[in-house]
Amino acid sequence: MSNNISTQAALDAISKAAWYHSFEVLPGILTPGKNFTDAAASFNNRYNLSNNLKGLKALDIGALDGPYTFELERRGAEVVAIDIQNPDHTGFNTAKSIRGSKAQYIQGSVYELSRLTDGKFDIITFFGVWYHLKHPLIAFNEISKILSADGLLLLEGECLRNYAEVPQSRKNKQDNLVRAMAESHIPITLFYSDKYKDDKYSWFIPNLACIQEWLHASGFDLTSHGFWDSHPNQRMFGTAKKNPNYEINVDNPVW
Repeated sequence: MSNNISTQAALDAISKAAWYHSFEVLPGILTPGKNFTDAAASFNNRYNLSNNLKGLKALDIGALDGPYTFELERRGAEVVAIDIQNPDHTGFNTAKSIRGSKAQYIQGSVYELSRLTDGKFDIITFFGVWYHLKHPLIAFNEISKILSADGLLLLEGECLRNYAEVPQSRKNKQDNLVRAMAESHIPITLFYSDKYKDDKYSWFIPNLACIQEWLHASGFDLTSHGFWDSHPNQRMFGTAKKNPNYEINVDNPVW
């Protein structure tokens, strides 16, 4: 998909925007973000996602400048992107214009998905978001509301594997206790009120068992998963589907 824009015009437009991801906005033209992202390879290698999504409706949560949004669209999906960021600031609108994209962008919170979106989605991507949320269960519950009964949730984010920090002191811990918590079948999450890995917006660092329980509490079953955990990275990626036999519990049931 292209807007028949010249290479120089595309480069000029890219130079005027702020970018987090470095991705191929057009063949041979990369955005200058700090985080190189090959969305096509990620979908193929981590999620085994079909290259033909024609007729499907997809939602990209936490889209930022849009590498996954535009790859979903390239594969034929009708795509909605959502993020709290201004799409003119992140470069999303610049990439959209360069590509001649028809993707819709909603500036809003994951906590309000069911209010901000229309209908059900066949595919939802939830990459690099849950650990930045003070209320991750609200987010998963909202996702559950708008994913179709046979839809697919693709997720990725920080997962306790090999690294922790002592609050305030910033002392690193890479020891047997951290590994034991990571591999435990007991659901455990770390919580940081200030900074974690120099990011003041990283709150929860759950182990895999905790992520599974968050999903289950929101009506999902984890259907596949893997890890990217060469230190200092510790990430989990996977897919989940709705459990038709699970009913999400209310917070405070009446006796």
